[in-house]
Amino acid sequence: MKKYLRHTLCILLMLAVLTGLFTGCTSSDNVEQQPYVSEDCCEIYYIDNITQMLKAENVIMDSEKQNEQVLSLFKKLSGIAKTEERSGVVPRGLEINSIYIDNGTLTIDFNAVYNSMTSGEELAFRAAAVYTFTSLDFVDYLLITVDGSELKTAKGMLMGKLGREDVIMNGDISAEPTNYEILTLYFENSEGSALSTEIREVQVNPNLPVERYIVEQVIAGPEDESLRSTVPYDTKIRDISTADGVCYVDLSVEFVNKQLGLEKDALAAVYSIVNSLCEIEDVTKVQFLIEGEKLDSYRNVIDLSKPVEPNYDIQF
Repeated sequence: MKKYLRHTLCILLMLAVLTGLFTGCTSSDNVEQQPYVSEDCCEIYYIDNITQMLKAENVIMDSEKQNEQVLSLFKKLSGIAKTEERSGVVPRGLEINSIYIDNGTLTIDFNAVYNSMTSGEELAFRAAAVYTFTSLDFVDYLLITVDGSELKTAKGMLMGKLGREDVIMNGDISAEPTNYEILTLYFENSEGSALSTEIREVQVNPNLPVERYIVEQVIAGPEDESLRSTVPYDTKIRDISTADGVCYVDLSVEFVNKQLGLEKDALAAVYSIVNSLCEIEDVTKVQFLIEGEKLDSYRNVIDLSKPVEPNYDIQF
């Protein structure tokens, strides 16, 4: 058995999926301790929709092999159905590529669907995954990789292995306070002839890149009813990072496949993202990627094989 008690845990969250904020808590104040249970009993974690807290459900392991236990636990975690009372944390299509266990550290390599999660969804998944897999007797830490690459913090540092104490106290995950950012977002005007701005105050986690929040807000669409959405609503952000003034935005294929065939719609989609991102000081150009690949031509309208500069005066 592990040194700590198995328990039904409620990690106090100030959790909103749009903001991705976790507020740290102490084990003494927010952990309901319960007696030891059988070694073949583990825990899977989900979001209680009423309290907005992570809660645990005990499950019985049906294998003695470590790899099979990990796979079984992930299957059970993925199988949590959404109801009025609770929600699962595993996105549809997320799969395990490989598992490696060494000296108490479980390394799980996930497929690229991991990168489709919003910042809030990823934080919820990461917290639930750490607590779920460390409920196994042979796991003290979880190391997450995606298609072979380790996760990084917003500052570009490797996140490394995570234990329960990290999820509660580590500032890169949960303990940072919320910041507010004033974003200038671009959407199509009511006539469909140009882009207009919408100023929006957004609650952000300072450990995550503001670029992600900007693109998420553009995808979500305008709050002003006089403006029009420009990007297909089911477009996912696979990855986003900025280097030397260029923001690299890797989007899912829906950005292309779900876009209307009109030339102005393609231009509006591209420049609503580019103009919005270039409103922040660190970004001067945007390099688009679709499923990790550059596009020579987007709807035969614009070349996306090279970084795109903003155009604040564009007319359709």
